[in-house]
Amino acid sequence: MPHIYDVSHPGIRLRCRDESGSSSLRIWRSQWTPRVIRIDTPTVYNRTEWTVEQAKLLRDVLDDAIRAGERS
Repeated sequence: MPHIYDVSHPGIRLRCRDESGSSSLRIWRSQWTPRVIRIDTPTVYNRTEWTVEQAKLLRDVLDDAIRAGERS
């Protein structure tokens, strides 16, 4: 059974790295705009918003990239 993450504010933090070193990004949804997914990246200038449809495409592309890496 897949894990269900609570992405309501303040959302989920995921560890990553950027040019300044270890950091994290945050994925969350506002109760006021439930069809928009927000991704706050390590630098304030790289905040992005994704529609649910765009996030599904991103998920599919990432899944394929992971599978390709596992086949190598």
